[in-house]
Amino acid sequence: MKFPFTQISLQSLLLTFVVPVFADMFSKSGLILPWPTKVAMFMHSGFKNYWYVILIFFAIVIFGLSSYFKTENGRLRRDIFLLEIPILGPLFKKAALSRFASIFAILQTSGVPVLQSLTILSETIGNAAISRDFDYVRTRIEEGAGIATPLRSAKYFTPMVVDMIAIGEESGNIDEMLREITKHYDDEVEYSVKGLSEAIGPILIVGLAAVVGFFALAIFMPMWDLTQMAGKR
Repeated sequence: MKFPFTQISLQSLLLTFVVPVFADMFSKSGLILPWPTKVAMFMHSGFKNYWYVILIFFAIVIFGLSSYFKTENGRLRRDIFLLEIPILGPLFKKAALSRFASIFAILQTSGVPVLQSLTILSETIGNAAISRDFDYVRTRIEEGAGIATPLRSAKYFTPMVVDMIAIGEESGNIDEMLREITKHYDDEVEYSVKGLSEAIGPILIVGLAAVVGFFALAIFMPMWDLTQMAGKR
């Protein structure tokens, strides 16, 4: 979180202390300001005169989202969104599948019936979208289907998970297969986190460079015009 905090701090510093000095000078010069300078001056004006409105707006948004996510529909939509986010979504899905297999293996080893195990998983998996899949699977099992067959129709269970559970059902070693799934997805999560940490650094550096570059253009483009104007006199 160091880079995003640095970007916000740098942008606030530039808007608060640097832009106002040059904005006053540019406004008195009579120059036709380029769009980066106009945007920077507009941002400074909004930040200076309406900071309390911005704070109230964000407070309302945070409170509204927090209240909405406490509802059943809000939790479902939030968790669906998290699973569909590019890059992060697959990581969340792998972590959820690892947790599912780990808890399910423990319950099966302890002799907990499958239907009861699915109820416990639905309450402990920590994702409303995947819990909804468990509800569907539990209904199908109550109708006489096995575990693997309804899982094939569930959205968030990969073919590998379904196939290994099917093998476990047929061989009577489902807890062993679940432990293999846990190990596989633990390794996948570790690998994905490492790749994410390596990828996010360059992305944030580019973002920081974009912020600095924008304000540099906003300041130095009018300065260049002022220099040209002074040279003609």
